[in-house]
Amino acid sequence: HLPDWRGAPTHGGGGFGGQTGFQRPPSKGADRTATTSISFPGSIRGTTIGLRDPSGDVIDVRVPAGIKDGQKVRVRGKGQPGPAGNGDLMVAVSVKPHEFYTRDGDNLRIHVPVTFPEAALGADIQVPTIDGETVKVRVPAGTPSGRTLRVKGHGVKTSKVTGDLLVTIDVAVPKNLNKEAEAAVKAFAEATADADVREGLAAKARL
Repeated sequence: HLPDWRGAPTHGGGGFGGQTGFQRPPSKGADRTATTSISFPGSIRGTTIGLRDPSGDVIDVRVPAGIKDGQKVRVRGKGQPGPAGNGDLMVAVSVKPHEFYTRDGDNLRIHVPVTFPEAALGADIQVPTIDGETVKVRVPAGTPSGRTLRVKGHGVKTSKVTGDLLVTIDVAVPKNLNKEAEAAVKAFAEATADADVREGLAAKARL
């Protein structure tokens, strides 16, 4: 009969005389950061820019279509070297504002002027889009200045979503009236003299 073997806990090699312990796997190098500025059209369509690193090499950075102001683009393998390979380059992108379009998430906002008759009676107007084409927008009768109309599918296009075009209506007031137009406006004022557009305003303003 053989006695039971009651081995003592082994340390540092399981009793075979070797040294064991946790060894970290090789790590990649650290990431680097950079900043760049692109045009508004470049953010909508996508673009490629060249960044010069401290060594003098030019790194091509592909900016995807639809990128937002402040988003980052990752360029793999262009960071600091390391045992397991290079890190990445993280490029923060600043988008220059546009004088006509304003970005709102994946939507685009624009302001479009209409005449008073178009706003009062309703009209179909042509509105420009980022595609270089125009789209017909129906302005309902009685549309006030400042109302926003939504045009589906004419906003920012990314690989995942397509936004809308938000059209804010600005009723244009003519600065110079000829005699016929002035007479027509006076006739309109007389015909609508009973309407009080400021009714209840004093009550709203009372503290």
